[in-house]
Amino acid sequence: MAGDGTRSFGVLTEMSGFLLSMAQAHVYRMDEQLEALEGLSTAQLSVLTVIHENPGIRHGEVAEMLVIKLAYMTKLLKGFESSGWVERQSDPADRRAIHLSLTPEGKAVVGRTLPRLLAHDAERPNGLTPREIGQLKRLLTKYLGLPERDEG
Repeated sequence: MAGDGTRSFGVLTEMSGFLLSMAQAHVYRMDEQLEALEGLSTAQLSVLTVIHENPGIRHGEVAEMLVIKLAYMTKLLKGFESSGWVERQSDPADRRAIHLSLTPEGKAVVGRTLPRLLAHDAERPNGLTPREIGQLKRLLTKYLGLPERDEG
């Protein structure tokens, strides 16, 4: 412990993985305080959003995209189905393949909650300027090897 009462992470702050993990924990903690998500976690809303953006996607693809264990993905989907938000459709060419899409109720949930989460994210106090936030998002996108989003 430093003499002035502050704590040090030492060399950990030189590790991008550590910093990303700490940032993620901070974001999730702040998102838990948001009442406007109808009881959904950020992870759950992310799954619904990916299905919304990719109608007919297979559950394994969603799990892979979001780095979610298949068992947890299956549990989430069962809950979404019982809520009437997601429907599964068998592939006529491959009975083992299940395609996912949102029901009208699921689309309504995403339509209500996602704008609130985006607004919450934009208002998040983080000490960064809007330009720095843009840079952070671009760098994280690049770091993760994700395609850049078209703003047009």
